[in-house]
Amino acid sequence: MIHNRTASRESSLELDPVSAPVSLKDRAYLAIKGAILSLKLKPGQALVESELAHQLGISKTPVRTALHQLEREGLVTKILYKGTYVADITLGDIREIFLIRAVLEGLAARLAAPYVTDGELAQARDLLRLMEAALKEGENDLASQYGAQFHDLILQRADSNRLQLIVYNLDNQVQRFRLLSDQISGRLEKSLREHQLILEALEQRDPDVAEQRVKEHLNSVIEGLSMEPPLDVDETGEGKVS
Repeated sequence: MIHNRTASRESSLELDPVSAPVSLKDRAYLAIKGAILSLKLKPGQALVESELAHQLGISKTPVRTALHQLEREGLVTKILYKGTYVADITLGDIREIFLIRAVLEGLAARLAAPYVTDGELAQARDLLRLMEAALKEGENDLASQYGAQFHDLILQRADSNRLQLIVYNLDNQVQRFRLLSDQISGRLEKSLREHQLILEALEQRDPDVAEQRVKEHLNSVIEGLSMEPPLDVDETGEGKVS
């Protein structure tokens, strides 16, 4: 009887027909966002609606809608009487994001350390071996992906939906920062060594040390970005990624 009542309720629902899988505005949004996050569209680069529409093979209206959405997300900047541009990345932005990441991902490591399983530790070791192998082959993009998966494994093991949500909400900005930091000579090699130290703390199931090593790792990224060539300084003295 319970099953029949449930079926009856479900059959009375009124749903709108499913439209095309992806609308033109969504296609434009995903394409432009992807180009920004991958640095194909670089910080400060002008975004001209007609040019973007031509490249995407669509009209300007969905492009305009996509740019408005990306502006709300902080990836695009509109300057009155001048135009629309890919949002710059300043040293202030980087410090702020990585400071937040250090606290949040440090907490994730603290939560994860006592409960990490042998299987997850084996998976973490494999990721770092793959990262090391990719670096030896000069496959920096691939190495970076393995490093990101290592971080994600810890975040998943922390078993906190709210914590995951906050960290993933930062991911758009973090992705651009990660690509820029990976361009610094020796940064990925240093990240590998730092990941190995984090792994050691996880193997010991030590929450204090795991948290501290994650914080040290992310803070070292800030220090590296502050000193290396991908950054210059604008007239206001504010660091700016070029």
